[in-house]
Amino acid sequence: MNQILCPTDFSPAAGHAVAYAAALSEQINARLVLLHAYESPVVFSSAPLTSIRDAKQQIKLAAQKKLDKLVQQLEKIHPRLATETKLLAGLGSERILDAARDIHADMIVMGATGTSKLSRLLIGSTTAAVIRDADCPVLCIPKEAKFNGINRIAFATDLQEDNLASAMTVTPFAAKFGAELSFIYVDDKHLLHSDEAIEEMTRRIRRRVKYPKLSGFIAKNPSITKGLETFLKKQPADLLVMFTHPRRLGETLFNQSVTRMMSHQSKIPLLAIRRMDQPVPSGERKP
Repeated sequence: MNQILCPTDFSPAAGHAVAYAAALSEQINARLVLLHAYESPVVFSSAPLTSIRDAKQQIKLAAQKKLDKLVQQLEKIHPRLATETKLLAGLGSERILDAARDIHADMIVMGATGTSKLSRLLIGSTTAAVIRDADCPVLCIPKEAKFNGINRIAFATDLQEDNLASAMTVTPFAAKFGAELSFIYVDDKHLLHSDEAIEEMTRRIRRRVKYPKLSGFIAKNPSITKGLETFLKKQPADLLVMFTHPRRLGETLFNQSVTRMMSHQSKIPLLAIRRMDQPVPSGERKP
């Protein structure tokens, strides 16, 4: 992992994400690219063209000063941190996606919530758009989360083949910290009744995911959200991983859980990874 992109609008939510991204980047020796996307002023007057250009230039210069000041602050706290800044005009989510592709970002780190009154309840609209369309994992940082290393990663799984196969994208990241990778399956329909079924689940995970520090847990709860919350209270983790489907983000099994986990009460960052359609190999039995 060499390039981490962190967008900022200089809001408190973005500030928490920047602080987390800086500490993370320094520990794994990744370059931190700070991005600010600004919107040009809309002028409804007969002002001269030169005045409009001056206004745009002033907005750009003010934003660059804020970025430069932010870099200076970060370098005082993280002397080994390599940084870069990007300043782009346009809609936030579009510029974030453009910048991520341009620098071949390995991860996007951003605040979990927006700045609206709904931010207590919902993932910010910009963050949701980036999760939906990004080509790389998106790490969403709640406002109270602080980076203190990563010792355990909780992986929410539905035990489907594409989900387990995609888990291999997480193992290199986990290996950088020597972190335990804990799979959590919320059995909301009470499908796993016997010890044999649980053992088969464990075998399937170990067969698909090659990583030395694996563990698996089952939570029986009619609510996916509450099952995950209960697990995380009993088995604290530094990171929660969930996968989204690019064409069914609103219908994903974990949609309500994502919203709940990213509420103002959460302190656990969420790593959202977009999964593509993958055929289930013949002979692979679903639970």
